[in-house]
Amino acid sequence: MTNTEAHGMAEMVIPGTYIEVRAEGLISAGQIATGIVGIVGTAARGPVGTPVTLSGFSAARDAFGAADTFTRPRDGANPLTLVRALEHVYNNGASGVIAVRAAGSTQETADFALRDASGNATVTLSAKTPGSWGNDIHIAVAQAEDDARVDGETQSATFDKLGYSPVVASPENQLRILRGTTRRIETPQLDYKRIREEDVLPDADERFRLSATPVEDVETLNVVRILDAAGGAVREYGSGAILYGSGAAPKAGEVRLNNSTGELTFAAKEAPETGQRVHARYGVGHDDPASGHVLITTWDGTLTFRAGEAPDEANGDRLTASYVVSRESAVEVTLSYGVTSESYVIPAGKALGDLLGPNSLVSAATDATHGGALPEAPIDAYFGTGTNTPGADGADATPDDYAAALEAISNELVNIVVLAGQDATQMGSKLAGHLHATEAVDLERIGVIGARGSTVAEYLGQPLSDERVVAVAPGLALEDGTALPAGYTAAAVAGLISSLAVQSSLTNKTLTVPGLSLKANRGEQEQLIHRNVLAVVPKDGFRIVKGITTSGEGTPFAAIPTRRIVDYAKYGVRSASNPYIGRLNNDRVRSALKATLDGFLTRMVLDEALTGYALDVTATRAQEIAGEVSVVMTLQPTFSIDYVRVVMNLK
Repeated sequence: MTNTEAHGMAEMVIPGTYIEVRAEGLISAGQIATGIVGIVGTAARGPVGTPVTLSGFSAARDAFGAADTFTRPRDGANPLTLVRALEHVYNNGASGVIAVRAAGSTQETADFALRDASGNATVTLSAKTPGSWGNDIHIAVAQAEDDARVDGETQSATFDKLGYSPVVASPENQLRILRGTTRRIETPQLDYKRIREEDVLPDADERFRLSATPVEDVETLNVVRILDAAGGAVREYGSGAILYGSGAAPKAGEVRLNNSTGELTFAAKEAPETGQRVHARYGVGHDDPASGHVLITTWDGTLTFRAGEAPDEANGDRLTASYVVSRESAVEVTLSYGVTSESYVIPAGKALGDLLGPNSLVSAATDATHGGALPEAPIDAYFGTGTNTPGADGADATPDDYAAALEAISNELVNIVVLAGQDATQMGSKLAGHLHATEAVDLERIGVIGARGSTVAEYLGQPLSDERVVAVAPGLALEDGTALPAGYTAAAVAGLISSLAVQSSLTNKTLTVPGLSLKANRGEQEQLIHRNVLAVVPKDGFRIVKGITTSGEGTPFAAIPTRRIVDYAKYGVRSASNPYIGRLNNDRVRSALKATLDGFLTRMVLDEALTGYALDVTATRAQEIAGEVSVVMTLQPTFSIDYVRVVMNLK
């Protein structure tokens, strides 16, 4: 079967049945979202200016941290708004929420520098996002109890040494050589020059011999100690005090070590006495590597290849190494935040950056000069302490900061926008500008914002007159007597709107809020309605007096449901019409388009969003040539009962 509009009818050459499928009759409008809340506010945690889709209020707290105390904000002046408002959004029925964190110029990211024994920073760890939450990240650095593993160390030049040492001769170690000219991958066998540490017991002739040979002359590694019965050092022979090979008898303070036999010869008066023992640490050599083998010197990571088998930089060869580094030269870094804990065993500061995953609490910036050094231990501290930078929330976000955060959801599917804790006087123009900008790109939405002030007189001064904006009053009163501004009541109203069908009026609906900061009398309620303020009053709970926008009485979109019904219809018509773009502009396809739109609008009638509609789909010949279809709709939105007028005749 073929679709003629996509591919045309197959050429009929071989006798048979050729079927043309015209699928326009199966097109219908898809499901349309009506209750997605987009909210912008300040928070202690989370990415700034990045939309985060939330699954519930607990997810909101995990993503953005807990709200501070409103009367005692962390920065001393600006309470955080986002999570506080989200609580009221969710308490009133919202389910789909997209949140964006805004932050002012005072935002800072908490960090902590891991320093080497000389005090140089090896790597600086920073909390993943700005905010005071980072100050609660605890860091502990201790001598490692496990060996460190290095994965995927890549070299494209030199090829003579691994990045970290001492290397543990482990079966986990692997080298892979990619030959640049042939693209062949080689995995050589590994041999080791090892570090050995042991008690050296005298033989029958009272001679002391090391158990492994040949012994390598490694001044920085080899050491021979004479210990007493308790393990205390009687004498120690290290760099410059060990004479290698055969030769003259050692002097006082020296010991001779025969590389081939491993025999130790002490000065005449320094031989171990009864009750004493000899302990030695030394490097053991190995034969030159055979073909297909690589020799690793464990104490310094040197790589020795068979002649002619080493990688060649000129040929574009590449060496990838994964290996284990001794715990003696590693530290364990533990990061803790709440119930989350991360531990990393590292041989140097720069290795930590390679181990941090995308979900880690922190990110790492390695110091270019000292990143290869081992961080000093022990450390038991919090981020932002000492000379490190403490985190700050940026709770002083300005209208421009909120506008920038709004821009982050300008291309998201959002139906209701809330500026957490904000008021129409300060932020109303930013909200209205956002709503009209998104309407221009077919992403219609409404905004809900608080009226400024704490008295009816102040609420009456709200400056907005916009069919897409709802101004709310009064503020909230918490159980402890704290008064919150009307911006938080607006968040509760937004949550309620998102839970209702588009045709449902907010008039007389109850809000789930702890209390109201003001009780408006009947006259004040009338004044608020005349000034296009959605007022909430205590009345068998807390109820909305009248669900209105700020456009004003007598305007087409004075009622919130009318605005939502028309936006819903616009989304639906676009959803139903878009599949027809690119199809034939003829009577058959236009009839199918009309049937699809009829189906959608009929569903709105059945859902009681419309009381009726008229629809006409046409195209003149000129429009057909231009690829245009004219769709004319007349919609009759459903209106709510705002007043019940009763005439009582008594007899």
